[in-house]
Amino acid sequence: MKHLLTFSLLMIICSQPAHAAERIPVTLDRVIDGDTMSVKQHGHKKTIRLLLVDTPESKKPNTPVQPYSLEAADFTKSLVSNCNLSIEHDSKGRYDRYKRELVYLYCDDKMVNETLVREGYARVGYVYQQKDYLTELQEAERQAKSKKLRIWSMDGFVNEDGEGFNSTEEERKKEVDIIEQLRQILYDLVDELLDSVLKKMGL
Repeated sequence: MKHLLTFSLLMIICSQPAHAAERIPVTLDRVIDGDTMSVKQHGHKKTIRLLLVDTPESKKPNTPVQPYSLEAADFTKSLVSNCNLSIEHDSKGRYDRYKRELVYLYCDDKMVNETLVREGYARVGYVYQQKDYLTELQEAERQAKSKKLRIWSMDGFVNEDGEGFNSTEEERKKEVDIIEQLRQILYDLVDELLDSVLKKMGL
């Protein structure tokens, strides 16, 4: 009987959704940029930043307005202006090292973070300990990249060797060159491995 109860309890736990965190209703105050906004919770304003995503910069000091930054902000505004908003925190913490509140934002039942990435307005970025929806966001990014949507339509714009974006043509060219070098190294390694296998097989 004890083993049966233990098994039943395990089945109940395993059947629960992987992400079952509480969603907290909020109302929109204003959109600051594509991945940052001000909301009201219980009448109090606070600034939130979307977890695990990064849109091009339009208001960062000493940084030029980057391609697709204004479009990303407009798209975010269009998403969140006419729906019921709620926020969800990651199981590994609510804040980043800068003490900004990090959230998964929902417009009704649609996650805004994922929508931005899937539509090519944002990349997956700033991955630290909070990773509850990382797999879903990486899949959305893979699809946007394969379709060359928006930020992915400019070769070298997304800094795939680090965080953020490459604003200047020189930076973008350098990024493309690095990717090509890495690709060539990978091809060479595969060729060497294949040659080694064929030699061992006597072919």
